[in-house]
Amino acid sequence: MIIHYSDHAPSERLQDFVFTFWKTQNTSGTHSQYTIFPDAGIEWICSILPNQPPRINIFGLSTHGLEITIPDQAVLFGVRFKLLAVEYLLKTTLPANSSQELNYPERFELSTQTSLDAFVEIISVQLQEQLHSLSIDPRKQKLLDWVYRSKGAISVQQLALETGWAARQINRYFTTTFGLPLKEYLEQLAFFSSLPQIGAGDFYPQGYYYDQSHFIRQTKKHTGNTPKQLYQQRNVRFIQLGDDYNE
Repeated sequence: MIIHYSDHAPSERLQDFVFTFWKTQNTSGTHSQYTIFPDAGIEWICSILPNQPPRINIFGLSTHGLEITIPDQAVLFGVRFKLLAVEYLLKTTLPANSSQELNYPERFELSTQTSLDAFVEIISVQLQEQLHSLSIDPRKQKLLDWVYRSKGAISVQQLALETGWAARQINRYFTTTFGLPLKEYLEQLAFFSSLPQIGAGDFYPQGYYYDQSHFIRQTKKHTGNTPKQLYQQRNVRFIQLGDDYNE
């Protein structure tokens, strides 16, 4: 599998809404297959495939790994959104494991030759224009700020105390808007936060896991594999653990 992955951090103005912008290209000479894990993000993906018009899809939170095929010479541009973007930028609700196809705006003019920097500039301008007219609920902003700063290592009860928002209300907000209870999302975020260490061959649990057995149990829950098994296949099957992804 020869998959080239690169990413770009958002500007400070977009940090509450975007994890990262990314570009993936298949130059292997054949279709490439790989598995992607739940990444605690909302994925907006523009697919540019040989001899086909560009397509844009948006994917809700995933609860299981997905088998993906990228055709030879295909290019994918993506935005991995944080949850606050669902309500305020994407202006929708997204059930877990859902996907929606969006209209392709002609003004994008994306092609296989478009650089990641150029893509980031195009999308960032569009997103920042939307921010000018937004009035964001400070409780939601504070809640999600705590969630991301903790990397999932925080309880629903502690979040309720920090935000002054009842745990029942928080769970209703998460389930209605994002399709998952908050506890499940925190587990997913903690798992995804552990991928760089797994990709580096470090199997010792970090602060968001109680002990080694908890680390292994949560990794198997989200992937069906132990951390060591994931590491052994990092450049063959699991693009999120590959050298390009974790540079």
